[in-house]
Amino acid sequence: MRAWKRGGVTVAFVAVTAWMACGQPVDPETRGLQEAAAATVTLGEGHCAGVVVGTGRHVLTAAHCVAQGQDAGPEHTNFEDGRRLEGRYVFVDRGRDLAVLELEAKAPVAPLEVADALPAPGEPLVFTGRFDRPGAPQQVQLERLGRCPSLPDVPAALFTTMHGIPGDSGAPLVDARMRVVGLVHGGARCSIAAPTADIAPELQRLSQEASQPLARGLPPAPR
Repeated sequence: MRAWKRGGVTVAFVAVTAWMACGQPVDPETRGLQEAAAATVTLGEGHCAGVVVGTGRHVLTAAHCVAQGQDAGPEHTNFEDGRRLEGRYVFVDRGRDLAVLELEAKAPVAPLEVADALPAPGEPLVFTGRFDRPGAPQQVQLERLGRCPSLPDVPAALFTTMHGIPGDSGAPLVDARMRVVGLVHGGARCSIAAPTADIAPELQRLSQEASQPLARGLPPAPR
């Protein structure tokens, strides 16, 4: 179980299947947090994270997670239920630290929407973390928008109160509507995020191109 606090109230959430097994309803806020956590994936052997977006065929991650020369190479995406899908990078922008991985099949989780506008300073955000690192989701505050030397093509990087650790790169920050607004980039406390609003049109284009019949089906979940 994970929990997070907002306004002094602790909201706990577990997998939707567990709630259903108990015959209890899942309120929208709890369901949203669970879906945001499930949509957060790890890459390769866990060196970075990412988030399933669009129609479920793409993973958005940080470009610095993509090795030089790997731009068109394969990458594995790991899901909370143990499934693994291979993909290839179809978009890498190192100046904005954004990359998009196209999966071989539709992800076994609900994709998240990418917000088409920057969040405002002072806005509360959420970092749900990685499924392989137990812990409560973080309630994050957006302190300011500004320049970051390691994001040369970004005029408004997200400076937040997030406390991250190496390996969180590429994981999403979401707003109150569970829309992706940024990806963990780095900083002394891994607290700076690359904004994702500008990539929303590119994701829409890639989703349309990927709407062709899939070559392979989704592998079964490990038993």
